[in-house]
Amino acid sequence: MRILLTGGAGFIGSHLTRRLLQDKHSVTVIDNLSTGKRDNIPADADFIELDLARGDCLKFLPTSSFDAVCHLAAQSSGPASAEMPYYDLQANAASTLLLSRWCLQHNVPRFIYASSMAIYGNVETLPVREGTTCLPCSYYGASKLTSEHLLRLASQEGLSVTSLRMFSIYGPGQNLGNLKQGMVSIYLAYLLRGEPVPVTGSLERFRDFIYIDDVIEAWIKALTIAEMPNSVYNLGSGKHTTVRELLAKLIATLGLSPKYPIHELPGSPSDQFGLYADISRIQSDLQWQPKISLAGGLHRMIDWARQENQCI
Repeated sequence: MRILLTGGAGFIGSHLTRRLLQDKHSVTVIDNLSTGKRDNIPADADFIELDLARGDCLKFLPTSSFDAVCHLAAQSSGPASAEMPYYDLQANAASTLLLSRWCLQHNVPRFIYASSMAIYGNVETLPVREGTTCLPCSYYGASKLTSEHLLRLASQEGLSVTSLRMFSIYGPGQNLGNLKQGMVSIYLAYLLRGEPVPVTGSLERFRDFIYIDDVIEAWIKALTIAEMPNSVYNLGSGKHTTVRELLAKLIATLGLSPKYPIHELPGSPSDQFGLYADISRIQSDLQWQPKISLAGGLHRMIDWARQENQCI
């Protein structure tokens, strides 16, 4: 298959690019390198440096044919979206609109979209199911939900669309220098530096943590299955872990004192208190199952950080 993959210089995108190349697919990566790193892109992938938030971006896309688009490029930080909501809308929703129009114009049949748990907001019934009413509480969540609606319209014109609503992803390769994105990576960065860990919001908040390898396996299945029974899937572990529990696991795995200093700070109104996924739909339709436990995944991530000297 020939795959156009956006956001391939980032954490998830670079993992997916490597897996696709390993499976003998041809990959063209698009990234503006605003948060991703050029070194993350494998040499075997074609690369176009391009900001898809630009209104004229389509004229810079390749004219060759593709079998699918994997759209992971995004502004994915909740705090950053509050600081720059208009750019968030351009980077997420506008880029998705333009790319979906390009697919329709160039007869690209498949579109796999990196959606987010942020679209749900704070919900009363857990685990959250795909049919739950979405009331995002951040500009980031709103832009992701807008993108899903834009793709729904594109699907009515013939584009085969699958949106993967990803929960809290972690693992080797995550950017420990970005302290605005990724709960596991943020806390790990402070712990590796030996600094007190600032926690914005209650320690009783909870998330659904899913290891990067499990996420990539789900993307591969969504990309290669003959026909998708549904267009939207939760992509998580189906389990909830509190911030307090996460910190305890990180501290124990690093061999630090259980009394390591944690500073609990006031939370943000745009932060979801707690969410975890009902994954029965993706388990049934894609025959996919998360395999890596949180304890096992944290061990792997910490081993990587130590080997790569990620003590920033």
